Amino acid sequence: MIIGLLSVVIGVLLLGFLFHWAIGGGSSAVDEELSPIGGSQALHLDLPSAELIERILDPRDLDFVSKESTRETVRLFERERRALAISWLQQTRRQVVRLMRYHVGAVRQNANFRPAPEIKLALHYVRFLIAYELVRALFYAQSPFQVRPLVAYVTLVTERICGVSDKLLGELSAAAGAPPHGTSGGS
Repeated sequence: MIIGLLSVVIGVLLLGFLFHWAIGGGSSAVDEELSPIGGSQALHLDLPSAELIERILDPRDLDFVSKESTRETVRLFERERRALAISWLQQTRRQVVRLMRYHVGAVRQNANFRPAPEIKLALHYVRFLIAYELVRALFYAQSPFQVRPLVAYVTLVTERICGVSDKLLGELSAAAGAPPHGTSGGS
C-alpha cells in the first residue's frame, strides 16, 4: 500500500515537473548562460563514467570483504560504497539536468523544431528522473550491491539522453547552417 502511494506521489511530482519544464518554467539564468547564442558555445558534460559505478558496486569486492571480515566491517564497507554510489548518482543527475537545460535553450532559439524527437527526449528524461529517484530510495533501503541492476538502467537511460540530444542538436545546427554542438561527455 505504501509503495503504491509512494509511486503515485512520485509520478504526480514528475508529471508536474515535466509540465512546468515544458511550458518554460524550467528557464533560468542557467538556461541563458548555456544557450547557444551565436552558435559557438558547446556544452562539455562531465558525466561520471559507467565503469566507475560498476567498480564501486562490484559484487566481488563484497564477497571478499564478507569472507575476510566481521559483520561490522561488512556494514562499514557497504555504507562507504553506498555513499560513493549516491555521489555518482547525484553527479550524473546534475549533468543530465545541465544537458536538458542546454537543450531547451538551443531548441527555443531554433525554428526547425520537430516535436516527435523532442517528445522522445522528454520521455527519456522522465524515465531517467523516475529511475534516479527509485535508485536513490533503494540505496537507503537495501544494500547498494542489490540495486546494481537499476544503476545499470540509469546509465543506459543517461547514454540514450545524451545520444538523442546530440543527434537533435546536430540536426538543428545543420538546418540552421551552424556547426554542431558537442554535448556528450565521459559516459
